Amino acid sequence: MRDPRDLYRFESTEVLEAVPRTGLTLVHALPGMVDAGNACRIAATYLRDELRHLRLVSFETDELIDYRGARPHATFDGTSFTEVEAPELTLSLMYDERDRPFLFLDGPEPDLQWRRLTEAMIDLVEYFEVENVVGMQAVPMAVPHTRPIGLFTHANDPSLLGRPNVAATPAPGTSPEAGEGESTELVIPATFSALLEHRLGRAGHPAMGYAAQVPHYLARTDFPAGALALLRRVSQAAELDLPLVHLGDLTDAATVALQGTLAQNDEVRQVVEALEEQYDQMSAGEDPAARATTMDLPTAEEIGEHFERFLADHDGDLPDEPPSA
Repeated sequence: MRDPRDLYRFESTEVLEAVPRTGLTLVHALPGMVDAGNACRIAATYLRDELRHLRLVSFETDELIDYRGARPHATFDGTSFTEVEAPELTLSLMYDERDRPFLFLDGPEPDLQWRRLTEAMIDLVEYFEVENVVGMQAVPMAVPHTRPIGLFTHANDPSLLGRPNVAATPAPGTSPEAGEGESTELVIPATFSALLEHRLGRAGHPAMGYAAQVPHYLARTDFPAGALALLRRVSQAAELDLPLVHLGDLTDAATVALQGTLAQNDEVRQVVEALEEQYDQMSAGEDPAARATTMDLPTAEEIGEHFERFLADHDGDLPDEPPSA
């Protein structure tokens, strides 16, 4: 194998000197063949738009991406090509709302040289003395958008999931009722993120991830609720203060638009109603302690901020005093 370090280059000495060497978490979002609802892409774009960041490392995408399978976008103005957006895979130093630093790896999932790239990532994890790695994915599931979003959790160290006596969270399609010490295996198509988590574990580095369950009928359209669910969990797992309120607004607007579409489409509405019935039946008969997923619910802070903005927007509409009895 060629030297994995040839796959990347550091941006500058000045930027490297700004990276702390204690308590760092690496967050990664690498959407590939499966990114249901574009949730990972939306989450990554949102973080880049909302948070201060500096590029640390650039990867050689010409060696990692098959351009025939993932064509870059070109802009044509009728006469000439004004822009060709070549894909980029980068590692950045980001700061959350409390100015706490973390590393963020994002870009397209690599098509080629997975093993070599995982070695490169292990080298970077050790170089920056990363303490934990958290990944994001999104998969299509037969679930309704009108219920809380479920997230599959996984880790290369069961203690990261609070389950020291089990191998890992049951995989999609397996029974969540396996007893302590038992494991249920399911062979599924791998992602680069899965290989990275596995190889990090073999190298002694803890890593975990979340996969948002996106309604299958929305898998090919933007579903910001999936991105919001992922970032909530990442925020908790990495102990970061991520700005989620604006993404919540985007999710609310998308939900209103979706409801309007359903009102005009009897066929899709019937599908959603059938999924709701199935979801509710399964939830009613399920032991919460055996649930294979976590559920996405807004935090108290998010609820408070939404309520404050609601009051501000309707300040002139509210009565000054409560009506007398």
